[in-house]
Amino acid sequence: MNKLVLILAIILIAGCTGNNHTESQPNQGIIIKSLEIKPSEVVDIEPFDLLFEVTNVGGKKTTVNAYIYGPSWISDTDGNLGGHELIAPDKQVGSIGESFIYTETYEPPVSVTKGLTQEYIVNGRICYPYTTSAVADVEIISIAEKRITEVKQATKTVKTQNSDAPIRIEFTIKEPLIDYGNGQEIPIAVKIRDVGGGFAATSTAGCKKNPALDVMNKLDVTLTGEGINTCVGEDLHLINGETTLFCKIVATTEGVPSKNVKLIAEATYNYYKTKTTTVKISGIS
Repeated sequence: MNKLVLILAIILIAGCTGNNHTESQPNQGIIIKSLEIKPSEVVDIEPFDLLFEVTNVGGKKTTVNAYIYGPSWISDTDGNLGGHELIAPDKQVGSIGESFIYTETYEPPVSVTKGLTQEYIVNGRICYPYTTSAVADVEIISIAEKRITEVKQATKTVKTQNSDAPIRIEFTIKEPLIDYGNGQEIPIAVKIRDVGGGFAATSTAGCKKNPALDVMNKLDVTLTGEGINTCVGEDLHLINGETTLFCKIVATTEGVPSKNVKLIAEATYNYYKTKTTTVKISGIS
């Protein structure tokens, strides 16, 4: 009996852990699945291959641009591997995201003194244009309804639905919003966080191997919604991976006791990730 229980437990564990498919991951867009040099230890007359695999695990189709850099024997031209469009996973049908492997073969790049070994660090970087869309419903009540119900306002982060992306958005407001009349504006904080493990850059700058300092850790955010004057934050600077856009909205119930209003925010950016590997070259000549 104990053997039967053990066998069933092993089957159950295998069933839970045996799926190696790359599924949608809320905090990622494109990932560097692997960066390898094969063989990773060569002699200075031996060619070797670089394999650079990227996978779309996010919420939308996009074009990934890949680069390699580091050793002096990788020229700027050789280091630009080009762009490739990748389809995103589809949760509705259970399909996985598309992958692509960039491959390069290098002839002996350097001569190494016989008996010595030199190690080179090779960096792989990707950049892809992306957007994060976020929506939330907030309640607005009339001043009359406030007096009837004696509701208390509380400052809180309202439930926000984000598209799968490395940048996340949250709305912080006093809820419920009160319609005091006369078109009074009410402040709202749009909080933006980088949770993707890389860094964002201004999308208008385009993808580059080495983005300029004045575009790094920056993005654009737009807030819209019913009865809301569009609020735009350009080149918002992410400090320690976070920033906040402060906007004002007009809360009006339009003559009813209460209503819900949909807030819609969109962040646009380029996103970068980097991975490192090494190759050892020994001299035999």
